[in-house]
Amino acid sequence: MFERLLAHEYAFPEAFGAVHHLTVATYSLQHPRGFSGDAIRMWRIIIAESLAGVSTPANFLERARAHFTGGIRVRQPGAEPPDGWPRAWPMTVADVIPPPNEEPSASPHIERVLRWARLTNESIPGA
Repeated sequence: MFERLLAHEYAFPEAFGAVHHLTVATYSLQHPRGFSGDAIRMWRIIIAESLAGVSTPANFLERARAHFTGGIRVRQPGAEPPDGWPRAWPMTVADVIPPPNEEPSASPHIERVLRWARLTNESIPGA
């Protein structure tokens, strides 16, 4: 399903530029197994700052490149989600994929991804 969502974003550059960083961060937060605590924290920051309008996708990319160098890694084999991490979500990737009867476009996709990111971040303890 995630691949279908990405394909939709690639087909609409406006959507890709506006929310791709949120798509990746939100999906990753809902599927954190095997990722480092640093990566999980970075995705939460990306979502919070993006929704608050205080940072841009370009800023996130710069910061991630600077942070994940040397011994700091995104992947951590065998890593489990943090204690208390949600196992059920109010909205998932299945809810973001455009419904079959929807005319393909960027705008409704952007709205769904923003809602998905917000609901996901609000569902995580300490958000």
